[in-house]
Amino acid sequence: MLKNVALKYRMILGGVAAVLIPFLIAGMIVYVLLSGSLLEMTQERSVRMAMDMAALIEANLMQEMKLASSIAADPTVVRASRTGDYRDVQAKLEAVHKRIGKPFFTLFALDRKGVVRADAQFSRQMGVDLSDREYFLRAREGKTSVIGPVPARGPSTPGDPILIVSAPIREDNEFHGVVCIPFDPNFLGAIVSHVRTGKTGYAYLVSSEGLVLAHPKKEYVLRVRLQDHPGTEEIYKLAQSGRTGTASYYSGGARKVAGLTTMKLTGWTVVFAQNRDEVMAPVNRIMSIMAVSGTLFLIITITTIVIVSSRLSSPVQRLLERMKKMTEHSTEIIIQIGADRKITFANPAFERTTGIRPEEVIGTEPDFANLHNTPPDTIWDSLNAGTPWSGRVSLKAIDGTPVTLDVMVMPLRDSGGAVEGYLEIGRDVTKELMFENRMQQSQKLEAIGTLAGGIAHDFNNILSGILGYAELALITGKNDGETDKFLREIIKAAQRVGEVVGQILTFSRQTEVELRPILPGPVLEEALKLLRASAPASIDIRLKIDSRSAILAEPTQIHQVVMNLFTNAVHAIEPEQGTITIGLEDLAVDEELAKAHPDMRPGRHVVLSVSDTGGGMEQETVNRIFEPFFTTRSQGKGTGLGLSVVHGIVKELGGMIEVESQAGKGTTFSIYIPCTDLDAAGPPREAPPIEKGKHRIVLIDDEEAILTTTGGILTQLGHTVTAFANGLDALEAIKENPRDFDLVITDHSMPKITGLEIARSLREMGIDIPVILTSGYLAHTIGDEVRDVGVSEVMTKPITMRELTESIGRVLGDERPIDGETAGSGKDT
Repeated sequence: MLKNVALKYRMILGGVAAVLIPFLIAGMIVYVLLSGSLLEMTQERSVRMAMDMAALIEANLMQEMKLASSIAADPTVVRASRTGDYRDVQAKLEAVHKRIGKPFFTLFALDRKGVVRADAQFSRQMGVDLSDREYFLRAREGKTSVIGPVPARGPSTPGDPILIVSAPIREDNEFHGVVCIPFDPNFLGAIVSHVRTGKTGYAYLVSSEGLVLAHPKKEYVLRVRLQDHPGTEEIYKLAQSGRTGTASYYSGGARKVAGLTTMKLTGWTVVFAQNRDEVMAPVNRIMSIMAVSGTLFLIITITTIVIVSSRLSSPVQRLLERMKKMTEHSTEIIIQIGADRKITFANPAFERTTGIRPEEVIGTEPDFANLHNTPPDTIWDSLNAGTPWSGRVSLKAIDGTPVTLDVMVMPLRDSGGAVEGYLEIGRDVTKELMFENRMQQSQKLEAIGTLAGGIAHDFNNILSGILGYAELALITGKNDGETDKFLREIIKAAQRVGEVVGQILTFSRQTEVELRPILPGPVLEEALKLLRASAPASIDIRLKIDSRSAILAEPTQIHQVVMNLFTNAVHAIEPEQGTITIGLEDLAVDEELAKAHPDMRPGRHVVLSVSDTGGGMEQETVNRIFEPFFTTRSQGKGTGLGLSVVHGIVKELGGMIEVESQAGKGTTFSIYIPCTDLDAAGPPREAPPIEKGKHRIVLIDDEEAILTTTGGILTQLGHTVTAFANGLDALEAIKENPRDFDLVITDHSMPKITGLEIARSLREMGIDIPVILTSGYLAHTIGDEVRDVGVSEVMTKPITMRELTESIGRVLGDERPIDGETAGSGKDT
């Protein structure tokens, strides 16, 4: 019954909120739109009224300026100002003043020095120097202007504000004096006071300095400045800018909405302002009506909701029961926990995932052992504070198998807000994590693999110098037998290092290896002969071959894999006694096994395993063993490249490598390589003798050692060699005498111009000389560009003498041994 009551009130509150919130939002929107429109209309009206008053004031001032200008232009006035005889001017000013009436206090004339020479009303002004007055200074500049209001200094009304209109007396652009008309500015107050709107709308006039010139309140005139009153900063700033616009400011304790414009004639600003409260009064009345009607509507709505909720609560309760049944059949784990932190319910999905029956965990605390090692007390504190917690929890299934759940735990509150329990929802992500870990490891190794390609170029250039000097020394035939033997050992060592660099490139997927069908068993047996000789006597080596299947590979690759894995096994056992077991067997990979291992495909595979009884590795070490330069050995006892090369070779063969290791129990590397149905290749043929030639060859390389050794070898073989360390110099020489050369052998990676650019330039110049391109490292993506520029052959350093002569023979097509004679000692170097 209590649950039904609580549900009923929740429905009432929800219904009220569903009605009240949209109503309030709608009211706010209406208020904002209406008030905005009304303010905008008021501002536009205020600007128009200010502009109308400004135009009216300027019209009045223009009449006085025209009067002053006409008097200044009168011939009598002009002649008197020129001659200095102002008697006629005095009479004329008196006559004009008598005619135009009372608003004008007087009319007076100044000579060119600013001294009063004629005055219609005040003879005592005669001879007064007014040259420092602003109206005189403006008139001397040729301007007719209005000055003021300023306090009067004359004898008429001392201290009262007056306006002075001045006009210059000029003849033939020469200044002779000024005609001035001081008059009463009260007409400004009359214009301003005449314009009103509502109860609080009025106009006033301020100078460019912010001084009030005209205002309905006369005590403000010539006594109040805008900048002296807090809250008027916005309107003062707009008035100072001289622009027409609107502003909002505080005055007299009320917020004002004002429109203003600046008069160009005087620089005065006309302002029309009105209280914002009076402007917004219509909107406030509308909102009051809406509030009353909304309240009535809300009362009716609440009454309806109360009636309807009583009828709906029972069906909703039945719906909750059905939802409970849905949780029991859910594939997600759902656990209900009481306020005492004890499990009160676990759905069947918990048993399907862990094998543990729900009855066995009811009454126990949930296991919050998580991958981030967050303490359980911290999780409970977070839940009690009302914050849900999510993370990955590690459990043990009934058979001991680890299970990882992606869970969310949330607090459940009663109607009073107190925590009455907790709900835990979990999803089994064990398989997903396994796939994620494998994918992350694969991506990590693939990214690290790019590092290996970066060092291949420098290695190969260095090896080219070593190999070249050794072959050059051997080909001269000036050494004794012992020296020749040492030179051949140097050549073999350089070639072996070249193979290692090739494996590095294989690891980094920067080069392609020509694969052929081979039987891995004989390769293992041959490799084991060498490995036994290098292994300590304390280590027992066992070979178990149970496969005669063929794979697509290069024999040196298998040799390299076994050598590196065997070396690691030896270091894992030393200095103790132990056993290394090398095995080879067949394995049929089915669909299920292939799904569990993304790098494998269904079909027959050969499994090559290397096991040791050494100390084993921690999981953290296992995760990093395939990283280049990572090693657990002390400095100077390992490069950290061995397993990186192994990983690259296995990937190149389309295989997969797995590591099983436990601290104190040894390590097993298992390599899965797909089988092939093709026949294995036969024994290699004996190499033919090295051929000589008589061709004119351009040799280009920025490495001095390679330039010297390769040029020397080609010269010993009978060719004419022109060597260049700068590709641009070589291009210029070929361009001048293209028929002097038969072949261009150029390095690709050079500072000023690359080998491909040299080949392209030759084709663009119409010089059809064959080009052999060499480099310590060439990306496999360069193939299309090589074909486009017409390169005849591409060779990767280090290049042996035999490889170079064979390439020249293929490109030029007419190489042959000279009288059966071979280069050097007649043996393959």
